[in-house]
Amino acid sequence: MTSSCSRAEPDARAEGRRRVLTGTAVAVSFLPGAAIVAAGLLRAPGTGVDLCPVHRLTGFWCPLCGGTRATRALLHGDLLTAVGYNPVAPVVLALAAAVAVRWVLSRRAGRERPILTGREMVALFCLAGAFGVARNLPGMWVYLGPLLGPAG
Repeated sequence: MTSSCSRAEPDARAEGRRRVLTGTAVAVSFLPGAAIVAAGLLRAPGTGVDLCPVHRLTGFWCPLCGGTRATRALLHGDLLTAVGYNPVAPVVLALAAAVAVRWVLSRRAGRERPILTGREMVALFCLAGAFGVARNLPGMWVYLGPLLGPAG
């Protein structure tokens, strides 16, 4: 009996060490991208380049176009400018914060749950798709221009 317990302990420690190393590797892999985004967010409003590859290649506005500029405007306390860049971005940021708090609270309570359920992911992608289509329809800019983000 003791031999199986002693074998289980090193396996558990090795598993814990492996998880820490994997988490560290994932975190480090995000650093270059985070540095680029942070540099863009910390710049003065109204400066910077168009980072969206969809818009640069096709000219279409994806659902996230203007999201980085909207986040920068929010960090500077300018809600109206943020809504002007991407009206969905402040809502998505608030929902992301709420989802993160929900996930942390459930983990602290000892319950494992996914960050988003399948239904929540489907709803999120359907809403993003509908917004992406609406902001690229030619006639929509006449009626809903300010609600679709920056023109052109």
